[in-house]
Amino acid sequence: KSYTKSARIHQKLIEGYHRWFIYHNKSIDNRIMILRLNAFLLLSFAQLIKAQNEMVTPCLSPSGTYTMKLNLEAEIGYYTIEECGDEVNPTIGMIVGETYSFIQEDRSNYYHPIGFAYFADGAHDGVDELEPGIKPRGSSSTCDETFTCPAPMYFLGDEYLGVFNNLEEPTVGDEDFGLDAYEPLFFHPLPDWAGMGTFNVKLKFDVDDFEKDIFYFCHIHQFMSGRIKLLDENRMQKQPFASDPIIPYTYDMASAFDQKCGTFGLGDFQLPNDQCYSTYTCNVPSDAKIQSFAACIDAMDCAMTVGMTTAATAESKVGLFINQMIPH
Repeated sequence: KSYTKSARIHQKLIEGYHRWFIYHNKSIDNRIMILRLNAFLLLSFAQLIKAQNEMVTPCLSPSGTYTMKLNLEAEIGYYTIEECGDEVNPTIGMIVGETYSFIQEDRSNYYHPIGFAYFADGAHDGVDELEPGIKPRGSSSTCDETFTCPAPMYFLGDEYLGVFNNLEEPTVGDEDFGLDAYEPLFFHPLPDWAGMGTFNVKLKFDVDDFEKDIFYFCHIHQFMSGRIKLLDENRMQKQPFASDPIIPYTYDMASAFDQKCGTFGLGDFQLPNDQCYSTYTCNVPSDAKIQSFAACIDAMDCAMTVGMTTAATAESKVGLFINQMIPH
């Protein structure tokens, strides 16, 4: 199991890139560069194998409820779960055949409707989501033929917004699980959205012969996926020594400097910075709070200076305007 399919794919990519590099550099007698490349690629492969085979202990809610919130210190925010502490996008557990509720009542959930997929980021990457007509890959189930595969059921308050049901009264032949009614409500103005009621999702994964992990993610923002470990009736992980499929990115959290300033991505632009002026705010008094705030403003102005120092390589007035206005 340690040598998973995705790891084999990753190795083939590494080998292919190695062959490409040698082919396009036949005229370069630089063995040191090739050795360094080999070392880097082997390290990358080793890190992937290690990440895929670390034992992960999932958070399992005893009540079957996961209360979703958003940690907004990141650039787009990451999910936190009240039952799992302060960790962003925590790995959670679900016992196969049991029903779990994901509550999106907290105002921080605004613009972040939750979804579920067999791979990280779901529709953002064009991969399989949990839907009535999509069976887990490798499963012997025929649920895709009857639209009875595991899928979330979307609610507003006590009102179910779909037709498909795999809970108490299973349905056959209907793939409407409520998402098309649920997601658009998150685009309403915040006061209206907050007054609509409790947004919540119920999910029961009931295919027994599937062992890999599944994911929760945001239907609007990419790069927010969290892992779900499937458990058997004894609460033992069906895939205990692997995290497969992988989440192909790490989570970007604000630096201590950004947390102090209420910003994101300014930590690398603190003064002194060789791309910026020595200062942007003049005559700063000795008051510590004002000095701290001035340091935030200096970093913000430095970031804008770097971002707006552009070339007119697009040979377009519109292109140059956009290159200036986006960082501004």
